Amino acid sequence: MSLPARPLPPSADALPGVRLRDGFAFREGQRAFLEKWAAALERGERNALGVFVPGYGKTITALSAYVVARALGVCDRLVVFVPRGNLRDQYADADELAQVFHWLGGGAVTYCAADSDRVFLKNLDTEVVVTTYQYASGERGNDALVEYCKRAKALFVFDEVHHLATDGTWARAIERFPHAASVALSGTPMRGDSKTLFGVPTTVDSEGFEYYDALHEVGMREAHAEGGILKRVDAHVVDYAVRMVRTDTGEEVEISLSQLREDAEATKDVDAYLARRKLRFHEVYLETLLGPAFARFAEKRGQLARQMARSGSYAGYRDHQMLVIAMSNAHAAAILDFVRRRYPDVRSARIGQDVAAGERQQLLDAYREGGLDVMVQVDMIGEGTDIKPISVLVKADLVRAVGKTMQQVFRGMRYVPQWPEEANRCDLYAADDSGVVDTLRWIAAEEQTGVKQSKATGGGEGATVEKTDVSVWELKSVRQGASQTHSLEQMPGYRSSSDFHQDVPRPAPRPQAIDVAARERELRQACAELAKELSFAADVSVRQVHAAWKRRIQGQPQAAASLVELDKKRTWLERSLRAGRLV
Repeated sequence: MSLPARPLPPSADALPGVRLRDGFAFREGQRAFLEKWAAALERGERNALGVFVPGYGKTITALSAYVVARALGVCDRLVVFVPRGNLRDQYADADELAQVFHWLGGGAVTYCAADSDRVFLKNLDTEVVVTTYQYASGERGNDALVEYCKRAKALFVFDEVHHLATDGTWARAIERFPHAASVALSGTPMRGDSKTLFGVPTTVDSEGFEYYDALHEVGMREAHAEGGILKRVDAHVVDYAVRMVRTDTGEEVEISLSQLREDAEATKDVDAYLARRKLRFHEVYLETLLGPAFARFAEKRGQLARQMARSGSYAGYRDHQMLVIAMSNAHAAAILDFVRRRYPDVRSARIGQDVAAGERQQLLDAYREGGLDVMVQVDMIGEGTDIKPISVLVKADLVRAVGKTMQQVFRGMRYVPQWPEEANRCDLYAADDSGVVDTLRWIAAEEQTGVKQSKATGGGEGATVEKTDVSVWELKSVRQGASQTHSLEQMPGYRSSSDFHQDVPRPAPRPQAIDVAARERELRQACAELAKELSFAADVSVRQVHAAWKRRIQGQPQAAASLVELDKKRTWLERSLRAGRLV
């Protein structure tokens, strides 16, 4: 959850329901969105899109949007939908939720993270439910959420809404849920397949192009100008010459990867795509692409260690980490083997769908906590994964889609407030055949206030390796060609984040967010212990104790007891224990 980067003077017209505390201040883009959101609600509009670069604070924006809508009488419940991988990192922490609601001027809230249980259904007064698209689409979760949403006026927040195509399974399931209003949030609200997104306002221009109509957008230019949000990026794009030989005639051809990318359609005889696929397993290719990345990685780690030592804050700091994006599980395994042979002193691992779920989670946790230096992965570390020390990223896959590439690059762009300004720089390494440099130029120039759903964006975002026809050409050798570095720090209006960064003080003890699932477990445990004590005091069995309570509540199954009913049971057990008998 991102903290605000700079204080702003209070607005003359305060946001409805918001009374900021403890020095907390919205970022410029957060306040602009919320002011527009309040105005839209007052006009009777009930759906909005907010576009914010990763790291800008979508969680704070989502909770604030609910506070505003609640104050205007639009809603009295909040349901947040997130991809399963985002639940842990962004919304499932009771202390952080309580912290934000406190900063906004609110009191204690009840909440439940619903991904597998239905505790919120037994406690229909739960104010905030955070669930996953997967749980909401499953039969049990879907039925439970339908019942919950029927009982209240809910604001829906669709986090990372680019996952939510209108004709997809998730969207069809969510259509069943009644709700009063919705806010869609994303850093990249576009899809490679050009499908329309669920719950997102759109307009169509005179030429028939469909645009997502964002209520407010914070792009890379604004984020860099504000400072303290994104690292700057240096993209190192390398070219190679490959020599191929025809297996039937022995004819040899040498051509650069950039030429393959440009001339693949014209060169019918040479299956350029197949050559690239084989190339990425080639020892020389891996050496030439990963060698400079590891050299830069070692340089950055040494520099940071010296900088932190000079500043006197060496103890407990997090060092730089590297992320390698492979195109398949087999490719990731080959890369990891190469890394362990060439760089045995670096702590490295890989995760992919072929790694058992338990082991995969352990490795991801170790990487998240700094126990691993380098992670090789295939689409396992995506949006919502906030590992800020990632600052060297090697893109060895074949993904070209703008939205997906942006999400990949953003994994290494989260700003680290504890680092010196010069350390907050991400180095991206990629081969010229991937076309990533074109995307980076697009990112650098991106300045529109609305996001256009481009019909020209091609390629599915989840693709890794395409099937190709059998080629008579076989890869023979590879040698390094030219390399270029593209610095993205020349954005107009860039200012140093040191002018604005503010650490928001932790407040004095405050009301806590009440996790209803955790509270239910506590009360059940307390009742179990009291029942055991009462069985000794009253000379009855534990089963008789529970049966006596069941008779008092007229046979209701104890598994269906809400927090209120469990609290009543605890009170009854305490009273019976004091009396030494069942009362």
